[in-house]
Amino acid sequence: MSILNKTFEILKDRLDSKCTNGNVGGTERVLSVVAGGFILGVGVKNLFRSPLTSFSGIALGGSLIYRGVTGQCKLTSALNSEEEKPETTVIEHRYFVK
Repeated sequence: MSILNKTFEILKDRLDSKCTNGNVGGTERVLSVVAGGFILGVGVKNLFRSPLTSFSGIALGGSLIYRGVTGQCKLTSALNSEEEKPETTVIEHRYFVK
């Protein structure tokens, strides 16, 4: 079994397993892995032509693959925690002096 086949099997097993504490849905996970693999591949391909752009592509692709495989997204959890804050009411007192 080649390294590539073994890697695909591991990814498939991770994606097929239920993510109990994840905040990313199943379809979104698959799309993240596919898009991350494409961006990572383009980044590696153009590494010597434009290194700065390639490093950013490699970082973005890797983070998308990580997001898809684990089902965890720090950005989504940060945005959801902002939405879950309790609603506050501002009470304003004004005093007028004659």
